[in-house]
Order: sequence, then structure tokens, then C-alpha cells
Amino acid sequence: MTPKRLLLTSLFTLLVSLTPSLAQQALGSFAYLEPVAQGSDSWRPFQSREGRFEVLFPQQPERMQQRVELPGESTTQYAFASEDGSAEYLISYTDYPQEFISRIGEPSDFLQAVKEGFLGGIQARDVVSQSRRLQGYPGLRVEYVTPNGLSGYAHFYLVNERLYQIIVTPQSRNAGNWSDNAQRFFSSFSLR
Repeated sequence: MTPKRLLLTSLFTLLVSLTPSLAQQALGSFAYLEPVAQGSDSWRPFQSREGRFEVLFPQQPERMQQRVELPGESTTQYAFASEDGSAEYLISYTDYPQEFISRIGEPSDFLQAVKEGFLGGIQARDVVSQSRRLQGYPGLRVEYVTPNGLSGYAHFYLVNERLYQIIVTPQSRNAGNWSDNAQRFFSSFSLR
């Protein structure tokens, strides 16, 4: 799964579970930004002021954005994707109107809808799901397996009206130390 495929999947995470036709409409309007120049293969800090987060990436990430049409309004999803030869790393964030989130229910209900949409979007099955918190905000950790047998990890956090999606997927079944690097990636993510 390429970083762009991960981004598309993360974009449809919530939309597929709630409004499949909107997800299909959004596919036609996906706009990639030019990739940021790639640097060395060593992990280094990355921060997004607009995204209000910092994290370690194996390489300078490619930046992408997508307009998301919601009933009666639109928003933008911003994403940052990188890879290290064994796995792909993605962080995206989207600000949803509070009314949109409230229609789904409690934050835990919203995160469950995100998880179901994500898994359905990549036709994966949930192996382990655990509630968690990040700096006091509700989250959900998911380990999944794709139809071709690849395992992956996804963390979803709801910070007020902002949804963060942090996803790591190996590039092959024998991807070496991808799990260790995934842990490094997830544990380095923090809000600013």
C-alpha cells in the first residue's frame, strides 16, 4: 500500500462508514501537493505548526491535502506520509464540525465509526482494539490484518473537533524491523 493509497484510505475512514456516496465523490477531487524533497534515511523530528503535532519520520514526509465534502459544508484533510523501505508511515488530521461529531454520539462512538470505516476501506479485519488516551484526549489503537496477510497498526485520536489518524503498514510480510519502527513512530507522536 503506497502512502497515497494510505491517505485515500484514511480520507474515507469516516465518510465510508457514514456516507459512502460522499466518499466516492471525494475520490474524484483528490489533489496531491508536490512531494517535499527527500533527505537521508535516518529518523528525524518533524513538526507541523498548523497540525499542532510533532513526530519522528524516517524521511522528510510527502505532504498532501484533500477537500472533504460533508453534508452542507466542507473541510480539508491534511496528511504527511513517509517510508523507510520496510513500512509506510502516515499521519493525517481533519477538523470536523462539532455538530457532525455529535450526530455520531460520544467520542468513543466517533472513534469506533472511524475504525470501522478504515477497516472496511482496506477490507481488513480487526485483531486487537484498545481504548487509549493521548495527553488526556480519547483515542483508539487498532491492530489489523489485510486480506493479503499484512499486519498493520492504526491509532485514532479525537482532540476536540480534530481527528488525527496515525497509520503504519509494512510493505511486505517479511519487512524486517517494521514493528520496532512502528513503535518508535507512534511513541514519538505528541500534540503541540
